[in-house]
Amino acid sequence: MSRLTSNFKRKYFALFSLGIISASIAFVVPLRNEINTENIAIAQTQKPKPKPKPKPNSRPRRRRKASPLKRLIGIFDRHRPKTLGARSISNICPVAPGFIETYTVWHTQPLFLWVSTLKNQEAQKNQEAKLVVRERHSDSILWEQKVNIADQKVFYSGQPLEPGKLYQWRLEGTFSSNSWATFEIMPANQHAQIQADLQRLAQKSQSKANSEQMAIQKAEYFFTYLTKPQTKDYLWSDGLQALYQVEKPSEDFLRERDILVANRCTPSKEVVNREGRSEGVRE
Repeated sequence: MSRLTSNFKRKYFALFSLGIISASIAFVVPLRNEINTENIAIAQTQKPKPKPKPKPNSRPRRRRKASPLKRLIGIFDRHRPKTLGARSISNICPVAPGFIETYTVWHTQPLFLWVSTLKNQEAQKNQEAKLVVRERHSDSILWEQKVNIADQKVFYSGQPLEPGKLYQWRLEGTFSSNSWATFEIMPANQHAQIQADLQRLAQKSQSKANSEQMAIQKAEYFFTYLTKPQTKDYLWSDGLQALYQVEKPSEDFLRERDILVANRCTPSKEVVNREGRSEGVRE
């Protein structure tokens, strides 16, 4: 009897254990399937983050340096010399030498420079004149040269003018002659000092600078050279002459040089920009 009871207990326990295992399996499988389904749904709703786009080249743009000749225009604008005597007669604006605040000139064979304000280029080409040079307080002509107004310049080709002496020049022609402009050739002692400075400048830049760069360096030297202490007397005429001695200048050089010269014949409230147009400036 006890043996039967023991067998019955073992069978009952085995069946009970089997039932628990089956129930556990029945519960775990759907739960696992449900978890997998939720994971799939979550994965589908979460879009992958887009890859960050490569950043563009963030290097700062380099500013173009102002050309050296444009820097000279800035020097002129800062100092802006006053004019001496009449500025524009019969569409002619004399520039140098002697029509600006400083009448001292270093070159013994100076450049004579003027600006024609005629808008008609054909009229300029057909307008001839004569440039004459004399010693001051003398009626005898020292040198004369036929010129075309459209050329707007001529280099003195006579005997070198003497240091320390005063001279005068003007344009004569079919138009009313402009008034005499007086200029002085620099005294010999100062003349020699500048000659030495220019030689050192040429030796220093001989292997590095082209003709335009060398001319600009000379012009800057003259534009910042004070003829007398505690004054604003700079060698403007000589600086311009250095710029006009360049052989075969580039188009940019010619354009900016013309602007520099045109600004000498422009009222103080205006300047000429790089396109050749006048624009107002503050005093």
